[in-house]
Parts: sequence; structure tokens; C-alpha cells
Amino acid sequence: MLRTHTCGELSLKETGKEVLLTGWVNTVRNLGSLCFVDLRDKYGITQLNIAPELYHQNPLKSEYCIQIKGIVQKREVANKELPTGDIEVKVSEITIYSKSELTPFEIKDDTTASEDLRLEYRYLDLRRPKMQRYLEVRNLINRYTREYLYENGFTEIDTPTLIKSTPEGARDYLVPSRIYPGSFYALPQSPQLYKQLLMIAGADRYFQLAHCYRDEDQRADRQPEFMQIDCEMSFVEREDVLTIIEGLVKYLFKKIRNVELPDFLRMDYFDAIYHYGSDKPDLRYDMKIQEVTDCLKDCGFVAYEGKSINCFVVPAVAKDTTRKIIDNDNLLAKKYKVFGVSHLKFFNGKFEGNIVKNIKAECLDALANRLAVKEDDLVILCADAKKEKACLALGALRVAYAKKLGLDRKDVFKPVFIINWPLFEREDDGHIESLSNPFTRPLDEDLKYFDSDPTKIRSTSYDTVLNGVELSSGALRIHDSQIQEKVFSLLGLTEEDIHNRFGFFVKALKYGVPPEGGFGIGIERLAMELCDTDNVRDVVAFPKNLKAYEPMSQCPSRVPDADVEILGLKVVEKEEEHE
Repeated sequence: MLRTHTCGELSLKETGKEVLLTGWVNTVRNLGSLCFVDLRDKYGITQLNIAPELYHQNPLKSEYCIQIKGIVQKREVANKELPTGDIEVKVSEITIYSKSELTPFEIKDDTTASEDLRLEYRYLDLRRPKMQRYLEVRNLINRYTREYLYENGFTEIDTPTLIKSTPEGARDYLVPSRIYPGSFYALPQSPQLYKQLLMIAGADRYFQLAHCYRDEDQRADRQPEFMQIDCEMSFVEREDVLTIIEGLVKYLFKKIRNVELPDFLRMDYFDAIYHYGSDKPDLRYDMKIQEVTDCLKDCGFVAYEGKSINCFVVPAVAKDTTRKIIDNDNLLAKKYKVFGVSHLKFFNGKFEGNIVKNIKAECLDALANRLAVKEDDLVILCADAKKEKACLALGALRVAYAKKLGLDRKDVFKPVFIINWPLFEREDDGHIESLSNPFTRPLDEDLKYFDSDPTKIRSTSYDTVLNGVELSSGALRIHDSQIQEKVFSLLGLTEEDIHNRFGFFVKALKYGVPPEGGFGIGIERLAMELCDTDNVRDVVAFPKNLKAYEPMSQCPSRVPDADVEILGLKVVEKEEEHE
């Protein structure tokens, strides 16, 4: 036996016991007549009291990996910051398993090391207590997800990770085949088609903790490889699926954070866009977007003529809103391809601002009454021919102001399902484009629009959103072959297109398809919420950086020419770009 206890469990009840502890040296305080060492493992820290002569025989430095034998005793001065702060171990024997070089950064939670350095030495970064907690949360998500879904009749089934490349929205990672030169497998963006095939196969309720891969640009909440809680259910309607999602997420938050989530709201997609300026609205604060076109359409301001005019009110910030802030607001708004935004400050019962002189007084009065503005309120307006564009720009500003004002409280949780997404959109050249995969089921009441205006068709899609973060997406699937044919026809797919892209799946649709639907919850995004971090790399053991590169193992990397040639491939070097 190498240890009798961990470094996080000893207390006064073990006083007088001889114990074996193992771990890493966290800190050394050599006072000459006394020497104290904090020993750290995954579970906590225990203070060691080492006699000077014993320490001189076994000098210790930070991150040495050691074992000690000793007697538990009460500390003279307790450390209330540690669970083990009432005791220490009087050491009688020290075994040094391995020594450590000086680490490139301190192993502590409040490190100032850059992320690139921490990723290069990820095995050291993961020793930090915070990182160990993040890994444990990932473990608990997996454990309690299985627990909940098993109790609700789901069967865990693995699907392949070498699959046929099918269009799913992002670029596939391709794997060349040695046996079939010139042919490629793809790594799955999701198990979408396989889980639908499992429903056709009669599996009824499937789930897996699925590895997924997407070759797309990275950002704070995205990795090229990720995991999702993937589920599919047969003989269900939308509410049946939403009930499972809500139950699972509530279960995980209660088990892992002891948080009782409120009941999940249902919100129509266009209500989310028009009132919150986002398809993943943060409901922890108000500041709803309002359309005020009727107040200002005849106001005399040329820039507003023929536009949809929308706005939101930021309370009690007008006097602190400087020209620099206004300029920055416009820079952010213009990222959404609008001309800009206008600011109105409300003081002493009237509006002030650059555009006030261009707007009729009675229209400003109507606006103030509509918005019920108060002293020192700031009104931010955006006008555009397309209402959705104006709202999206305002939505980004709404989030920015909420962060600035501290309205995005970490102790408040507002979950919502966004439902009734559009199924199609019409591109500028007139052709119809699908906004989801072509097997997503339309709402029954909108089937009448197939022959008149397909852009009016709403889908059975649903996203799970918590505090402005999309946790999951899903939909019911088409089980009627005639509807499936109409969708393919609208998208302009020929028989050859269908065969090449989905042939094996379309064949299966001819053999009795149940009404079914499912969802995929992103485990990393869920972990981010449970760990209260906004960086997805924090909750991944060995992540890629923003350039999809892993600094620790230095991958992706070149491989020997022979390994490439056996696949029938040739690497073409890109010419360096010169300015």
C-alpha cells in the first residue's frame, strides 16, 4: 500500500494515527528549526511538519513527487481556509519517487501564465486544483447523464466514427483510405443519420456520449473535436422530447451544482429575434427590443424613411454615455451590416442627442410615452429595411450593456426552448436554401405553404438556451416520404444528388419510418456553465488552441513521405504569400 489516505480527508478524528500520504510538493517553508511542506494531490492539501535533520537528508522542492509516513497531530494554529486545516502530519519517513525541474509557471489557481504556455505544458496546468475540479465536472456530467437516461428507458449504442461524408453544415475532417485509394472516410460532425437509422431499426430510445468533429474556425466556445449527449426517440411529439431535455438538464444542475433550475420557457424563434436580437437570448435581464416604426415613420428624419425602426432602453446610464462609448456602439452594430445606431438621452422630461433636431417634437413625445422612459435613461435606436438585421445589431449591444452593468449575474439561471425555427430561406438569387438538415420535419399547420411561399414554413426544431448560451439543438424528423420528396424538390436536388449524398439513408426511408425526434447537448458548453467559465478550453483535458493546434504534442504535424504515399496521396506545398 502506497497511501492510507488522500491529502484532502484527514481531520482531528485521525489524531494519533500513523498514515501514509502521497502527492506533489506544493510549497516548502524552511524556517531552520522547523520545516513545513504542503503536500498536494487531486483531493486537497495536507501540511507536513518535518524535523530539520530529516528534511536535510531529503531536501524537497516544488513538484517533487513523494510519499511520507507520519503521525497525525493537531496544528498549533488552524488554517480555516483548508478542509484539513486543523491537523498536520509529523513526518517520520520520506520517499522521493521523482524530482522535478523548475516548472515554467506556478501550479496554483491564480497563475499569470499565458494560455499558450499552459497548453504547451498541459500536464502541469491540469495539476492546478481548479483544473482538477473541471475534469471532475466532466466526469459527473457523463455519470449522471447515463444515470438519468437509463432511468428513462434509453439504451446506450455506439455509432461509427469512420463514416460516409454527407453535407451537415460544416466542413468534414476527411480520413484517406489505404485499401480504397482516392476514397475517404469522414469523421462525424454528429451521429445524425445513424441515430435516425437506429429508430428505423426499432431501437426506440437511443443515446450515446458521442465524439464529433467539425473543421471550422475556432472561438472561445468551440473546439474542432467535441462531445455531445446524443439522443433520439421514436413515437414522440415535440413536447415529449423537450420534457426529456428539461429533465436531464435540471438533473445535472441539481446533482453537480445543487442548483434548482426553474421550468424552461418556450419562445418562438421570431419573438427571440425581434425582442432580444438573438436566437439564444439571455433572459436574466430585461431591456427588451421594441419596434417603434409607428412612432417615427413620419418623424421627418430621412435616414428612417421606409425602414423598420427598433430600439431598447438602457436605464440610468445616459449621463455616463460618452462620445467614445457611442462610437464603440456603432462599431459593434456595423458588424451586423447596418448603417449604425442612434442614441437618445432623456433628461428633464425630454430627449437629447444628435438626431433630435431632425425629428418632430410630437414624434419624440410619442416615443417617450411608448417606452415609458425615466430620467437618465438611454435609448438606442437602429433602422434598417430588414427588421431582423436591426434587431440583431441591437441584440449585440443589449448583451454588451448588460455585461458592462453587471446584469448577467452568475447566480441567476433562465432556461428557455427556442421553437418554431424557419425551415427555409430564400437567397438573393431566388433559390430556396434549407436552414437545417433536409430531414427536419415541418410543422403540420405550415405544410400548406409548400406550393405558395416555402419561407413561411416553420420547422419542429428546438434549441435549449441557458443565460444566452446554446446548450443543445434538435428537431423532429420527417417520416412521410411525400413530404421528404417535396423538401428535396424545393432544394433543387436531383435523383443523382440524392443518391450521391444520402443514398443509403434514403433507401432506409422506404421501410417504415416511425415519428421520431432527438437532440444533441454539447457537453463542453454544458460544462462551461456548470464550471462558471467562458473558455471551452478550460473544460477539455487536452484542447486545441484558436488555430486548431495542440501546442503540447505539436499537432497537426507532418508524417513521413512513405506514410502519405501508401495512401495514394501527394502533398502539394502552398506557395508562401508575399506582401
